Amino acid sequence: MRTTVEDVRDVLRQEIAERYQPGDLLPNERDLAERFDVSRNTIRETMIHLEALTIIEKTKRGARVRASDFDLMFNEMTPFFDTSARSFTDVLNFRRINETGAAPLMVCHVTAPQIDAIRAANHEMGAALTAAEAAAADYAFHQRLVEAAGNSLLTHMYQVLAVPLKYYLEVGKSQKLNTQTAVAQHDRIITALEARDAPALSTAMAEHFQHSGDVLATWLTAREGGAEPMTLWPVQGQVMEG
Repeated sequence: MRTTVEDVRDVLRQEIAERYQPGDLLPNERDLAERFDVSRNTIRETMIHLEALTIIEKTKRGARVRASDFDLMFNEMTPFFDTSARSFTDVLNFRRINETGAAPLMVCHVTAPQIDAIRAANHEMGAALTAAEAAAADYAFHQRLVEAAGNSLLTHMYQVLAVPLKYYLEVGKSQKLNTQTAVAQHDRIITALEARDAPALSTAMAEHFQHSGDVLATWLTAREGGAEPMTLWPVQGQVMEG
């Protein structure tokens, strides 16, 4: 059963998201208590909840809206990342779903300087001397693709996940041939992006993630001693086990 504090908290949380900017002050406790027809103690407890969620901070002038703390978000998500096959698979599919889904936005919003930055990251990946360097450049390539979509939430999510994404990307960089294949696929993505060709971009990205999935499946199978490659993404007519 919901409490009054939870009801007031959710109303204020929504209003802060829609109407306030970082640094704005909220109404004082007395005004909020009168507005919601509750005691000031209820408002104080509500402020404690909002502060715990890092939405506000207390100052001498009152409760002030905070900027989003993405480092804190990453700290909350860290326990979900490990070296299990499931985590590797989930990270790849997270990227596949979000990046291919954002392809039409990339075509609409990408700028010439962004394309230059994406191409530079791909060049750095091809010239990298170590798997870690190649993974960092690969992350930069995909991060800049995401930025080109113009969706701030998606961009922030990739920033939050930078450390685990780079870690998982190293899997495909242990073999030079796999890296060279990825560089060539990136080139096709760039060509489609430059042409503002959404269908071609979606196709190029799908082929790239299929390759990434095949590399990961082979690596996981070898690591875990399996005889047959694992399936990480359903093909037409196939249903994956949960």
